[in-house]
Amino acid sequence: MPSYPAIFVLGCGIATGLTYSVMNGRLGDAYAMVSTLKQEVSRQESELLGYTQYTSYLTVGKQSLAEQMKLLAATVVREESVTQVIERSLLGLSSTGTVAIWYSVEYSFGFDLQADSYDVRPTASGIEVLVKKPVLVTTPAIANLRYRILSGGLFTDERDAVLRLYEEAAKNAKEQGEALASDAAVVALCEKRLIAFLHDFLAKQPGVKIVPQISMTYH
Repeated sequence: MPSYPAIFVLGCGIATGLTYSVMNGRLGDAYAMVSTLKQEVSRQESELLGYTQYTSYLTVGKQSLAEQMKLLAATVVREESVTQVIERSLLGLSSTGTVAIWYSVEYSFGFDLQADSYDVRPTASGIEVLVKKPVLVTTPAIANLRYRILSGGLFTDERDAVLRLYEEAAKNAKEQGEALASDAAVVALCEKRLIAFLHDFLAKQPGVKIVPQISMTYH
């Protein structure tokens, strides 16, 4: 005849074992899920940090811009020409001659990137570079000087006139360069070089996944 108490105890033991096994399995699944969630949160936090990590390098980026100020200059080469009519009178007789000179001028434009003259800062829409407008950063370089005597006069000294025009070329080039600094095309070229350098610098820094739009503001 079966012993019911023994069977009951055995059944309880089996049930308890099954319950423990099921609960242990569920706890293991829960721990695994928590671990997976933690990893996902950590991954998302790391990814989000990568989208704002560039802000940590703005100060270093500003210093790097200042160090590369000369290399960031935008170069513009223009062909210039001057024609001059020479008049001279002698003993009531007048004489006229005409000379012309041509030359190339290389202008260099850039921003004043001394530490206290500009700033690089984060904004709601990206990065803002607060700076003064571009200026002529070096003395214009004149090259390939040439001349032609278009017409000669009886009493005029065309070669002397050419020498004077050569001497005036440097002064004229400087004045022309200062005027060109505010030209829209020159300003756009300077902006393009600075923005490209800063963007590339920030993009290469550790942990940076994206560099937002960089804008220029003048003061």
